[in-house]
Amino acid sequence: MKITEILSKQSPTKLAKAEKLGVRELEEIDNKGNYVAYVDEGDESYDVNILLDKDTIIVHSCDCNSRDSFCVHQLSVISALSPKAGPKTTKNKTNKKVPPKKINASEQLLLTIEQEKLNSWLLELFKSNKDIELQFLLKFGKNKHEFQATDVAKILKDAVVSVVGKRKKIEASEVKKIVQLWEKALVPFWEYLALNIGNEKIIDLFSAVYNTVLDLEYSVFYTGTRFRKFIETGNSKIAEIIAHVDSDIQWAALTNSYWDKMWAEENSQGGMLELFIQIYQSSTAGRKRLLAAKIEDLIASFLAGGYHMSVVVDGFFLDVLLENNMFEEKADYFVPRQWEAKYNLKLIEAIRHFDSDKAIDYCNRVIAGNVNPAYNEPFLDILEDIYADNGDFSKLAYVKMEKFSSAPNIADYVFIMDNSNDKELNKKFRTKTLSMLRNNMAHEEYAELYFRILEHEKNYKKMLDLVDYRVKLSLLLKFWKYLYATDKLGFLSIIATRVQIDYRTDPSDLEQLILKITENYESDVIKIMFKPDSWSSHQRTFKAMVYSRLEDMK
Repeated sequence: MKITEILSKQSPTKLAKAEKLGVRELEEIDNKGNYVAYVDEGDESYDVNILLDKDTIIVHSCDCNSRDSFCVHQLSVISALSPKAGPKTTKNKTNKKVPPKKINASEQLLLTIEQEKLNSWLLELFKSNKDIELQFLLKFGKNKHEFQATDVAKILKDAVVSVVGKRKKIEASEVKKIVQLWEKALVPFWEYLALNIGNEKIIDLFSAVYNTVLDLEYSVFYTGTRFRKFIETGNSKIAEIIAHVDSDIQWAALTNSYWDKMWAEENSQGGMLELFIQIYQSSTAGRKRLLAAKIEDLIASFLAGGYHMSVVVDGFFLDVLLENNMFEEKADYFVPRQWEAKYNLKLIEAIRHFDSDKAIDYCNRVIAGNVNPAYNEPFLDILEDIYADNGDFSKLAYVKMEKFSSAPNIADYVFIMDNSNDKELNKKFRTKTLSMLRNNMAHEEYAELYFRILEHEKNYKKMLDLVDYRVKLSLLLKFWKYLYATDKLGFLSIIATRVQIDYRTDPSDLEQLILKITENYESDVIKIMFKPDSWSSHQRTFKAMVYSRLEDMK
């Protein structure tokens, strides 16, 4: 890339900072366009290397470890090398004292080895370490001014071969090494994209990265998600680059070309859509609106042809139209998908605001297709809300009937029995509910609901029959007046013979129940009913405690 082009793409602030830095000992090595210099920043000094071919930069480096394409130290040297700076001569040394660099043992040895011996050793090293050979080629190979799709594919494939050769099975550690090589190898590629993003031809480069990695993923055997994450990271980089295109005209031309390519290439929508989604998400509200209009036009053509995309594509389309308030006009395109609860819920929630009948129809379609009733809950919730808003109590009762077993409560039971018009269905529902509750009497909430239902039906005789060892004392206290009024002596006999206490019994409930008994029954009757027998003579049994209380009251 030309010096003037690089400088023109930098911010004025960064250039101003670069020009303030001190450039020392700028010199050309062997008159081959290879310039080295020291750049001072504060108390630090950095080595900078710039390789030029006339006024085009071929290679550039700095030991500051900055992640920028061109750090301020490189820009300082590049400014000094620019045509405006005049002849490229060595600048005078400053008086700044720079501490000498420490040279370790390997560096000292490297300086003493003959070139021929070093070359021979490297060649042998490359034979057994293909990944090192690839890094060597990437570092010192001829740097291209432009990237082609074939170049990108070759870089990615060579990295795989350098690590595993022609093997199809790859270990996790090897996958990690491959991805690390890809990341290093594509650094100049990302720089190239960033500086040439306005060129629509680079769309082919986008696709080359995705398609090559995907082909490699399908051609080998490995476990993990590193390849997929590499694609996701690449898409994020590209989307970010596109988002920073300042010109709306240039941005529109680029996204239009990408959109057209996505739909022109057979079976490419899946992969290319992943990047398009990130491009959309990285865009401003105004640009999102433009992309939404493209989707709206595409959906219109699909409607005309009765065609649908995959649920992944349609899910994205749905999100975009909802975000940009374009959904209602194209709602007819979207239909429920079997076993896609998240998508179906979002679709139905959007439709119910302007077409409740269609929302009801879609809910019923989904429910009919579900094998597991548990998956019906959110759709039954929607139906419940719609029928309640519409005042359709008969259908609302049916929905509550379907939901009842998951969250049984007395209010819904009463509503169902009062509003359902199907007497046969009501009978089956009542039988099923009472059977379920009776089998779960050990759970206080189920036992209480059973009692509440019988209270609603005024079936106190049945309530009395239900009292057994599973019924908590708190429940007897809540329904005392009904049980006592139904059969005074029968209730006392049931308490004496069926009620049991253990370590879980609430002492307060126990005390209240004993007090109720002593206040409402004559002592002679209590003694007869609660006289401890041989197996209940222990003082901690309920019988013994009531009997003992009478003895204490004498």
